Amino acid sequence: MGKSKSKTLNGVFVDKLAVVSETAEIGEGTKIWAFAQIGNKAKIGRNCVIGNGVYIDRNVIIGDNVKIHNKALLYDGLIVEDNCYIGPGVCFTNDKYPTYNNTRDLKGISWRIRKGASIGANSTILPDINIGSNAFIGAGSVVTKSVPDGVVVCGNPARIQRKNEKKPE
Repeated sequence: MGKSKSKTLNGVFVDKLAVVSETAEIGEGTKIWAFAQIGNKAKIGRNCVIGNGVYIDRNVIIGDNVKIHNKALLYDGLIVEDNCYIGPGVCFTNDKYPTYNNTRDLKGISWRIRKGASIGANSTILPDINIGSNAFIGAGSVVTKSVPDGVVVCGNPARIQRKNEKKPE
């Protein structure tokens, strides 16, 4: 592989094998690991960790202190608030009815992962779904409806199991 080196610029670490758009905004203290891709006009806050192979689409907004583990996919329209955890292989979709010849117009459309939410490995979150603050999504869940604040959901489709006992930050 090439001779380029990983670099830290303005307090941001970017692995030499990551691809970061010149129009992306990255906060101080953030680390972006190998094979991650950060799209045009994406905004990533301070002290975040973007794992190996993470894909962050154009216009995605990510708050401060967010951990996004390996191979997670975050698509246009998504806003992730502060102090969230996104496990490995999580996929956020942005079109309920995708076809090869039609692209959904996302102008003015967004959905949120609220402060302190945690999303377990290999979960799939359908578009236009909001995840409440301090909610917990169990690994492998398929989230088809918005999730209220402070609950645990799991399954396919994800259903409320109980109140989250995690202390709010």
